[in-house]
Parts: sequence; structure tokens; C-alpha cells
Amino acid sequence: MNNFNNVADFLKQNQKLHSRIAEFYQSLSMQAENQRTKLLLDILIKHELELLDFVSAYLDKASNKTREAFIQFDPEQNPDALFSTEFKHPEVTSEQVEALADRFNQYFSNIYQGIAKSNESQEVEKVFDNLHQHAEQKKKQLSIDINEMGDI
Repeated sequence: MNNFNNVADFLKQNQKLHSRIAEFYQSLSMQAENQRTKLLLDILIKHELELLDFVSAYLDKASNKTREAFIQFDPEQNPDALFSTEFKHPEVTSEQVEALADRFNQYFSNIYQGIAKSNESQEVEKVFDNLHQHAEQKKKQLSIDINEMGDI
């Protein structure tokens, strides 16, 4: 599936996806029985909201030329498929949540990196390269936060 979109619309779609992920984590947190899992989900909600704010800031700062530039992207996975789970929500474990978070994070990292590499506009390439780098840094920070809660 080849998708074409302008940068502004693409980033708005990603804002909605980050919001949807945060809501999904919130729903899981409300159902989860394990306190460690609830804590992890709270960390992930914060993580998604920070990513949402970062994408919003990029959208606000981008020039009109960049926002209106068309990009082509070919996600390996349908975003809706990212939400499929094989676990019972009340019994979700922190390991399952970590795997879910990795799946979401990898989706964004791959798509940003792919757009940055395949785009001819240097300004658009820079936007998506920066988004990719930020996603990778947030992934590392999330890993640190998860490791710090290891004793709980």
C-alpha cells in the first residue's frame, strides 16, 4: 500500500494515533489487576502524551512549504493492527505491556526513518529525521524508566 499525504495531514494523523495509544493504555490501566503493570501503563501514557506534544510542536513550527509538501510512505503494518492483543486485559502483565509499547514505538521509528530516507526535500527530510531521532531517544528514556521500576 503506497500512501501519499502532505506533511501536515500525516503529522495530524500521527497526533491522533499517539492520542489513541494513550487512551488504549488508559483503558488497559483501568482493567489491569497488577500494580506494577498499572504503574508501567501510567509511564506509557505520559510517554505517548509527550510524543503527541512533540509532534504538535513540530507541526506548529514547520514552514508552510514543509507542511504542504507531499510525502510517500509505505507502512509495513496497518496502525489498527498494532492494537490487537492476545491477552486478557485484566490479566495483562508488564512484559506484555512492554512488548506492546515496543511494537508502537517501532512503528513510529520505522515510518519516520523511511520517510526521511525517501524524501527529496531537505527540509522535509530534516523534519522526519528529527522525529525519528526523538522517537529513538524517547524509546531509550522509556527503557530507563522501565528498568528503574524493576524493584516494584
